[in-house]
Amino acid sequence: MPIRIIDIAQALKVNPATVSRALNGQQGVSEKKRHQIIAYSKKMGYRPNALARSLITKQSKLIGLILPDLNSPYYARIASGANDYAIKHGYNMILCNSARSRETERQNIEILEQQRVDGIIIVSLSAMSDELTELYDLGIKVVQADNIISPRFSSIINNNYAGAYGLFEHMIKCECSNIACILGNPNTHTTRERHRAFNDVMKKHGLSENKQQIVYADSTFESGYKLAASLLDKGADSIFCINDIVALGVLKYCQDNHISVPNDVKVAGYDDLEISGMINIPLTTVHQQKHYLGVVAAKQLIMELETEEKVIPVKIELEPYLVARESCGEKLIKGAKTDN
Repeated sequence: MPIRIIDIAQALKVNPATVSRALNGQQGVSEKKRHQIIAYSKKMGYRPNALARSLITKQSKLIGLILPDLNSPYYARIASGANDYAIKHGYNMILCNSARSRETERQNIEILEQQRVDGIIIVSLSAMSDELTELYDLGIKVVQADNIISPRFSSIINNNYAGAYGLFEHMIKCECSNIACILGNPNTHTTRERHRAFNDVMKKHGLSENKQQIVYADSTFESGYKLAASLLDKGADSIFCINDIVALGVLKYCQDNHISVPNDVKVAGYDDLEISGMINIPLTTVHQQKHYLGVVAAKQLIMELETEEKVIPVKIELEPYLVARESCGEKLIKGAKTDN
């Protein structure tokens, strides 16, 4: 049976309140008595009740992390980075999976409120600004990661415009002229910025966007596989995919239907997942800082939790870079550079 504060008090013949003050670093206890209580507590293997301590200190040392899809290697790396930083700095993390469902995400938020978390890192494809404001009003700090929902809160994102712009420029150099795009949720900052980069690159090269070849879908392997057929039927000579998982779905469709990549169609992904360089036709993509994004998000949240001054929201953008391999026909282009 675990030892309690009252057991320590009885053994040392002091008031339980004295033990509590000593263990929580509060005033009203002599240094000699504090050392005696702490030493005895360690000897007996006392472990403080986290909930009871949170009521005293007003801090639970718990952080919530809400992700859209735990099956995604991209989001898993964000979670790894955030958890690594939190643990090193004395915080524990509660991980929630919204499963790309707005309703589930709202339930995640309610659960984290009930668990008395100090703050939340949210990676959301559907949350609204007023939902985050409700958390703020409850005294729960919020940091947005990977996607911007509201300028009222700090955000840690990758520079989606710069990453996509560099990739589309590369695709043009690889002689892609009729580019189809499989994009994600049209309401997210990520999708809007990549679409904006596509428009700017197309205009720069005197090419026009074919709206019939701009589609929005769940960022899944199945979406890539299902959409590849209709985009190719519409004459696309190349397909940009919102992430590498979607691109792998497109490549699998091409393989199953004897469509040669990159000879018949060129394919590009985004995120630079480890598997992308290991497949039969290594995937051209954009490297995003995934683990580090999680680290920076946790660092920002903990800083905001521990500062006594008014927090001014910040926007931190991490810079991605092009990873040119073979799926856009790089080896067919004289002088083209790849990472292989």
